[in-house]
Amino acid sequence: MLEIEGLSKGTVYDVMRELLYSYNYMWLRVEEWVRRRYPEEFDGEEFPGLYKDFVSYEAKRLCKALKISGGGGVDTLIQLLKHSHWAVFENIEVTKLTERGFRMRTIECSLQRAESMGDGEYYDCRLTGLLLRNGFFKAINQSVKIQRVFTPPEIGPEGTPENVSCEWLISIE
Repeated sequence: MLEIEGLSKGTVYDVMRELLYSYNYMWLRVEEWVRRRYPEEFDGEEFPGLYKDFVSYEAKRLCKALKISGGGGVDTLIQLLKHSHWAVFENIEVTKLTERGFRMRTIECSLQRAESMGDGEYYDCRLTGLLLRNGFFKAINQSVKIQRVFTPPEIGPEGTPENVSCEWLISIE
């Protein structure tokens, strides 16, 4: 077991960050392998359910770690998002719009940058992006509604900064 007590905070941070990046990398590799090898399974119901399971588990664990309980209003959802895997891997911008909703943007998505440097194609995250956000937020509040504003290769609405890779609206109905 990692002997955390004997390590500096900086070393623990660096090790945990690198482990997270490694797990994320492997998840994406497995996803691509399943997509190519078993397209009918990938597009079926069971494999996409893994996304929901993953982020639901993440949201519940974050609630426990942050000592959050209760109804999961907008402020709670924003707090959890700022501690989620999105905040670890990406530059996310979260803007509270009303007491019942907020906007989530990913700035210069690392996955899209990596994909576009390869074969020039974008990673199609319409379905997985929606599955992940639904699973994460609905684990906290079943009344959450997720609306995709745009994802690559779409261009954002007029006035959207060019460095914004995707945009989602999250509201409580």
